[in-house]
Amino acid sequence: MKRRDSKKRLPFVALPRHRRSDEVIKLRGRIHRDAGDYGGRFTSHLVLDEPDRPDIYKQWFDFYFVGKDRFTIWNAEIVTARRAFWDAANGLAYDRADALRTPEECEAEAQLEFEPASYSRTGKVLTYQMVKREPVRYAQFGGMTFFEKLEALEAEIVRNEPPIVFESFSLDRSYVYGIGLRIVLDVEIIDRAAIDLAIDRFQAVGETDWRAAEPVPRERLPGVSEHEAFATLKQSSAPNEICT
Repeated sequence: MKRRDSKKRLPFVALPRHRRSDEVIKLRGRIHRDAGDYGGRFTSHLVLDEPDRPDIYKQWFDFYFVGKDRFTIWNAEIVTARRAFWDAANGLAYDRADALRTPEECEAEAQLEFEPASYSRTGKVLTYQMVKREPVRYAQFGGMTFFEKLEALEAEIVRNEPPIVFESFSLDRSYVYGIGLRIVLDVEIIDRAAIDLAIDRFQAVGETDWRAAEPVPRERLPGVSEHEAFATLKQSSAPNEICT
């Protein structure tokens, strides 16, 4: 007879109604206490609306809010259409780069080596540190490393095969705390206004899976890869060199 793992936690939707109701009540209290930070409709373990933070860092957010009934908690992740676009481009680039390597090459690069970092007075090894290795360069990548090839493919995909992105709500009922909800919203940044808008739309469609009839217009999506966007940001924020 197969032994049941008593430590395995049930999905939130499988809990008795009274336990789900108790968790909803607790979350309502937390949302009320955190109203000064989040406005009173949701709460989070993350900081929202950080001053002077560049917009490129405001493309996603995790938060919790209660459903229309007294038995539902939504455990949500919201991303901008820009973030969803970059995620899709990265996924395509990774699959293509990875397909060009043999299983043996993938395994060899994934292996980690460790060496002693500190010893006791008696010579016993106390801690280890990872051995730094030179990045592997592949002939099939023209001498580039895997990540250099990944970045190059991402840039090509963004320019020549831009992924199609839809605004959407996607549910995942396997979550241990609440029901998982992924939101894609066509906004410039994720702030309190964007999250409030997402909650309004989600409730308007009946708190269920949904996808927009039309994709986000191409002109609303990035013209460069995520790596290129961050590189541009770093260059623009670097201190000016003083010539003598």
